[in-house]
Amino acid sequence: MKSVRAVALLAAGTVAGCLLLAPPANAEYYDTKVTSTTINNDKPIVMGTSGSIARTVPVTVEATEDSGGLGWVDAHLRSVGGPFFKYLEGPTNYNMTCVTRTSTTLTCTGTAVIHLYDLSNSSAGRPVQLRMSGYTYDGLQYNLYSDPADDVLLLKETRLATANATPEPVRKNGTLTVTGRLTQPNWNSTDLDGNAISVGYGGQPVRLQFRKAGATSYATVKTITSATDGTLKTTVAATTSGAWRWSFGGGSTTAASVSAGDNVTLYKVAKVSVNASPEPVAKGGKLTVTGRLTRATTDEATTFVGYASQPVQMQFRKAGSSTYVTVKTVYTDANGYLKTTATAGATGYWRWSYAGSSTVASVSAAGDYVALK
Repeated sequence: MKSVRAVALLAAGTVAGCLLLAPPANAEYYDTKVTSTTINNDKPIVMGTSGSIARTVPVTVEATEDSGGLGWVDAHLRSVGGPFFKYLEGPTNYNMTCVTRTSTTLTCTGTAVIHLYDLSNSSAGRPVQLRMSGYTYDGLQYNLYSDPADDVLLLKETRLATANATPEPVRKNGTLTVTGRLTQPNWNSTDLDGNAISVGYGGQPVRLQFRKAGATSYATVKTITSATDGTLKTTVAATTSGAWRWSFGGGSTTAASVSAGDNVTLYKVAKVSVNASPEPVAKGGKLTVTGRLTRATTDEATTFVGYASQPVQMQFRKAGSSTYVTVKTVYTDANGYLKTTATAGATGYWRWSYAGSSTVASVSAAGDYVALK
């Protein structure tokens, strides 16, 4: 890590009960240096809307000091170019604990507790640095800033409402509409409970992602831009069952966020066949209508099996008409087969029509044309 700039000023007085002596003529005024600073474990400081939840930020400093120690340590966090300012927890001049490692090196630790009232919108996205000041054991005053390479960002927490994909279930290759909303806190405005107002975060690129049922990871399907009020809405084709979610990568002043996923199941594809005989048939004669209802075993719809005990409507459409009329309802047998009889009263089309179930899609057969003779 890079060192920081240090200012060493000669001082006389007493620090922590020790006499501060003037340094000899050959003393190094710049002998107190910070070699590295770790703020919040090198992660951004992310704050949201809660006025009752404080963020604890650990701080660690590695330093060199020829006198072997620091008598006073007064440290605070501050944003670069912004109004954020927060002293570390502890008494004035003693808010970091320093442990000597060698005759010239030491480690100092402390903690800052950040509340919503410490923040304003103009601080968001600013780097946060540490400033330490005080006196060394040999009477030198020091004033140190962490290296810019050690700064961390102060960011607003964003939230993505749980993705809502409809309809559920959906037919294979059917259209899903997926909605959501991206919000961020307004640190300049609070409600009666002291919480920051949550506002829509518009104009931001948000990824729609999908995780196939049985998989462990999400893949991005498309990226859309949030509306002015932060709302999100798009459509996609449903090709297989799985979970849909929104993912935001963060912005210059805001942290990344991911919504909870919405699981959507595909209806299994169904097929139904029909055969009416004899063809042609005498008016008033007996027709035998057969068929079979099958359903896919997977979303891929490559294998089908008979669908047992399902109610299927036998329907008739008179020649010249555009409307099918239900004649009767027949249940499939153990292997999905259908069979019944009807009286032929007119030339037209006969078919089976299945309304679907909670897991299987609806389907209707193409009509079988039977003429009267």
